[in-house]
Amino acid sequence: MSRRRAPTDEARVVSDLEAIRDGAMEDRTWAPALRAVELLGKNIGMWTGDTQPQTSLADMINEAAAKAGDAGRQP
Repeated sequence: MSRRRAPTDEARVVSDLEAIRDGAMEDRTWAPALRAVELLGKNIGMWTGDTQPQTSLADMINEAAAKAGDAGRQP
């Protein structure tokens, strides 16, 4: 016989994320713990994304490499 689950709401999702975070921290599995913390933080308004977009370090490196490659081709 299947067990009937309560409807999913914000409180249940937050509670599940807290349980995942706590279990992951206890098991020292940092990736799922960090992801759960990130999602919990977003829920309380952290990391909303209203900051100015910034160029990532990877983009800066790729741009510098492209410029260096172009400079080497000039006569």
